[in-house]
Amino acid sequence: RYFPAALASTLVYGHTAGNTTLALGIGQEELEELLWFFRREDPSTWNYSVLALSFVALILGLLLLAINIVRNRKRKIHMYREAVQTTQQAELEAKQALMPVQEYSPAELQKQEPVLQDQRSGEVVVQWKDGTVTSLYT
Repeated sequence: RYFPAALASTLVYGHTAGNTTLALGIGQEELEELLWFFRREDPSTWNYSVLALSFVALILGLLLLAINIVRNRKRKIHMYREAVQTTQQAELEAKQALMPVQEYSPAELQKQEPVLQDQRSGEVVVQWKDGTVTSLYT
């Protein structure tokens, strides 16, 4: 109870003098010596060390912020690409479901192209199962 009052001033009141010696276990001379030591201590080393630690904490915080920004950007880009890819796949599947896909070999495509170019307007052409193409009316 009397300890903060004893550290605050070197003048110890008469009624607290006996209690300080008993409570702290040190004498009046030792108490004055400790108070003198704490008064004459140079706080500049402590101030410089706290300043250095604050700069280190600032640099570490900025580094973590930069890492977090980069990872979030990569994650969002990756999610966007996946979303685009899934929508493209869904559109392709929907188109394939609506339109039957006919597979032709390149030779068949070359056969059909001249026939289609030779057609005249109004001419009806039939393609038989064996692959031959004939006009319906001659």
